[in-house]
Amino acid sequence: MNIRRATRDEREHPGNVRPVRLHLRPTRARRLPTDAERDLTGLGALLAHLRRGGGTPARAVAAGDIPGDLTGDGLTWDDDDARDRTWWPQGVAALDGGRVLLVGWYEKSTGPWWRRRVPRSRVSVVDRSDPDHPRYAHVELAVRHRRPVAWLRPLGAVPVHAGGLAVVTSPVEGRLLLVADTLFGLRVFALDDVHRAPSGWVLPQRRALRVPLLRAGLGAARFRFSFTGTGDLDGLGPVLVSGEYRRAGDRRPGGAPRLVVHRLDPVTGLPLGDPLAVHPDQPPRMQGVALLSDVRGPGHERQGKDKDDDVRSTVWVVSASAGHDRCGDLHMGSPGAWTTHRGALPPGCEDLDPAVPTAGPTAGPTAGPTGPGENAPQLWGASEHPGHRWVFPVIVPRGQQVTPRS
Repeated sequence: MNIRRATRDEREHPGNVRPVRLHLRPTRARRLPTDAERDLTGLGALLAHLRRGGGTPARAVAAGDIPGDLTGDGLTWDDDDARDRTWWPQGVAALDGGRVLLVGWYEKSTGPWWRRRVPRSRVSVVDRSDPDHPRYAHVELAVRHRRPVAWLRPLGAVPVHAGGLAVVTSPVEGRLLLVADTLFGLRVFALDDVHRAPSGWVLPQRRALRVPLLRAGLGAARFRFSFTGTGDLDGLGPVLVSGEYRRAGDRRPGGAPRLVVHRLDPVTGLPLGDPLAVHPDQPPRMQGVALLSDVRGPGHERQGKDKDDDVRSTVWVVSASAGHDRCGDLHMGSPGAWTTHRGALPPGCEDLDPAVPTAGPTAGPTAGPTGPGENAPQLWGASEHPGHRWVFPVIVPRGQQVTPRS
């Protein structure tokens, strides 16, 4: 794969690459749970609540009832959430081989401008330990106010689009949820901080990863963190890939969509510093990106370490929407060398995230060249339009021939 590293000129001159550096803001003071909350703290407590029958039942949906040529058996929300025009689903993260899914939502502001409040964002935690009877609960994303505002209202809204979710592991802080913040970078949340408040489940922000305003450019030229995802790249190790959504024919500065790669710091688990690579001129209407590290063609079988190593490579997978009434596309390959599967995903398709297989028979569905098969990678995605909202696996075609860009 041909990876072009960001040049100094691209990092310093207007009109080119804007995400120069992701800076960590100081961690906000963490509020310790009260005695009454200690047994209701963390993602594990929420999942236990769901498995005891709490939360809201979702409805399992067969693959044939979900539009798109490469979708598998998924689920949809209850009627209120499936048709809600205030809250819109966006980013996706898959945990534990896809048995637990996180889906980000943003709130649309409605009414006269003088009555509008700060729009909120939330994450739905979906428990698929019983795929035929999934359950979910909404967790509101919040940020702690500083004094004196904190005396009146300790938590405030997180006004982000939540178009991309990624989960990284920190040796110190455990599993961290990264949420794309379109113009400013990323928000960081610790899944251990999930707790139950009088208003419902809440996840307070730990810190933010910010792009410096003055060095990053202004307006349309600024890189847009529309979505994000993690994975391993050949020769680079664990990385975070962020991308931007732009329509075809966008003539604004920096109009062609870009993909940016940052290395994940082994100490913090977070993306820091300058980008390792920048890929301009990518497909329009990108909504999500995933890196798959083990895609093999037909006829390749595991026959020892050497044989397996011969067919192992990193394959980029990008989702692209095509409007509310047309199925979306799936691009596979590498930046500049895409194979496009038209109509592969439902209308209004959004983010993608790999379901890392786990040992045993519960790793989930797989795919062959045109349908289910053995040992193919699996992705999870979501669609956004009211009345047509699904959370679905993507059955990845095998046998992709990736031609590196010269």
